[in-house]
Amino acid sequence: MPSDDRVRAALEVLSGPTQAFRSTLARTADDVSRLLRARAATKEAKTASVAAELGPFARGRIAVERFAQTFDYQPSVNGGAAQVIRRSHDTLAALLDRGEDLFCVTVDQGASLRDAVATRLADLGRAFGVARVARDAQSGAPTDRHAPALERFPFAQWNRAERNLAPPLVIEVRGADLWAASLAEFLDGHVKLVLVVTGDASPAPLARLIAPSIYVQQAGSASELAGLVSWDGPGVAALVPETAARFLYDPKAGRSSAERLRVAHLPTEPPRKAIDGISAAQQADELAMLAALAQPTPVAATEQAGAARAAADPAELLAAWLLAQANQGS
Repeated sequence: MPSDDRVRAALEVLSGPTQAFRSTLARTADDVSRLLRARAATKEAKTASVAAELGPFARGRIAVERFAQTFDYQPSVNGGAAQVIRRSHDTLAALLDRGEDLFCVTVDQGASLRDAVATRLADLGRAFGVARVARDAQSGAPTDRHAPALERFPFAQWNRAERNLAPPLVIEVRGADLWAASLAEFLDGHVKLVLVVTGDASPAPLARLIAPSIYVQQAGSASELAGLVSWDGPGVAALVPETAARFLYDPKAGRSSAERLRVAHLPTEPPRKAIDGISAAQQADELAMLAALAQPTPVAATEQAGAARAAADPAELLAAWLLAQANQGS
């Protein structure tokens, strides 16, 4: 169960897409059950037909069921395939039994954020493995080719449709373990990640994930996540401590980065100490990146002016931006 009230709040905001995913699991489980029942009924019918044809002579002398399978040249699901299909149904049932916990990830202290997310997505991906097995069974293709996906189906192997069906995850992680850049490989399709950050944290860790088609947000509470839920694409948000920056990068808010990025709060001073393995310089780089993206770019700016901005010292850029933000607030 969630150990942080913010996790519970985030799950409530994300209840629409998580319930939609669970409904898909339930419908797929029903489809697999029907497939199994249809196979059983067909098998029984074939056995009864063969028994009638063999007549009393076969009774007690011939294993009618095995005989029917041996001389049945019509396409059918063999015993091994039936076992895979039953495993598929068990896989879906196990995923459904986990309830909301299926969408919650807790990163242990000092553990890899990237690996924790990869493991959970590979676990969720088993549902897509089930769908592939079911399609093979219905088409007569070998079902064993997708059987390994019932145990683990990594995100890297998901196709476009599967990535678009991905449910959101709520991830509880210490600020010291929040290496946000490691999440970039998962931000595709409709994948949405909400990080619930505990303890001290870098002021702008998600700045490293800002990209043209990715919704990126650092917020103070789950009530601010409605935009992430409605965004038709990949996104990541972090519920951060008061000492961190709060901003929103909305890909549909404008044509330029400055139009898309809205900064609501900044730390009053640049970072001065490391947070475990995250140095003050790394933290300052994240803020500098945020500052650079927030700078408006005049349409008539010359290439020379653009080159000069690109060559500016990040520390000077950050200091100038902090000063400008302070002047705007005064």
